Amino acid sequence: MSNKSHVRVLHNILVLSVSSFSEGHACITCNSLGFLVPVFHSLPFCLCTQQYAFLVMEYAGGGSLSNLLGIKHHLKKRHVIFYSAELICGVQHLHSLGIIHRDLKPDNILLTSDGHMKIADFGIAAEGVFGHKTIRGKTGTCWYMAPELLGNKKYNAAVDWWSLGIIVSEMATGKSPFHDDYHQQDVRSSILTEKPVFPEGMSTTLQDLLQKLLKKRPHKRLGMNGNIREHQLYRKINWEDVERQRISPPIRFEDDHNEFTSADLPFLNGNTALDSDDCILECFTYLNPSWQE
Repeated sequence: MSNKSHVRVLHNILVLSVSSFSEGHACITCNSLGFLVPVFHSLPFCLCTQQYAFLVMEYAGGGSLSNLLGIKHHLKKRHVIFYSAELICGVQHLHSLGIIHRDLKPDNILLTSDGHMKIADFGIAAEGVFGHKTIRGKTGTCWYMAPELLGNKKYNAAVDWWSLGIIVSEMATGKSPFHDDYHQQDVRSSILTEKPVFPEGMSTTLQDLLQKLLKKRPHKRLGMNGNIREHQLYRKINWEDVERQRISPPIRFEDDHNEFTSADLPFLNGNTALDSDDCILECFTYLNPSWQE
């Protein structure tokens, strides 16, 4: 999407001007967000008029993991285990489809009102990356980027496991195990050259998990080297129950509608494009199969 694209977020409706939005990008976006898997932020439907494209997304009433950590600073160990287990299921499913998220971070992890996690924002995800296939392209958020990404080297799905390690550390301690400030050059140098630092009192099993996720060499990183589900930290986890969201989340949220507004949307006065002659984005209209039942 070019920098000239006009983007506005209206609660859970993402409105894009179609003048500079490609059909290919639109279809990829629909496919990437439309997984029929509970841990992904879903796209119930989308449509376009002659001027706008609409992505209507699932409402996540619990806000983001970033919001939660801003309030609580860090989470209890059992909460960390639960939430990281849900994330593991999501990351593994993505990788089984050949997709690398490349921007996993607390801002892109949403929480439903009942407390389950949703992985969101697939805007810079890479597709078609299976097994040990590697790609190039420096992208993501510096604080969560793996050394090979920061070093502009070839990389694979191991970059997501590194990001997960940083996220788990932040959930457990409230901060990254590397240099953590606003100076990206210092952060980059720390990730590339320093060992992760963990606070005294951290459980040995949690520290072991983080050390294995934060290996500098991607082929040695847990997730690529060994099955993370078998780690001792998750010895009591029933993974099928996690995948099907049969485990009650440790934190629940009340729906807050205080910032909901009711207003006329002038751009909706145009007719929805019904055929290919009128629709700039052919094949853009999409309905999640689960909504057809």
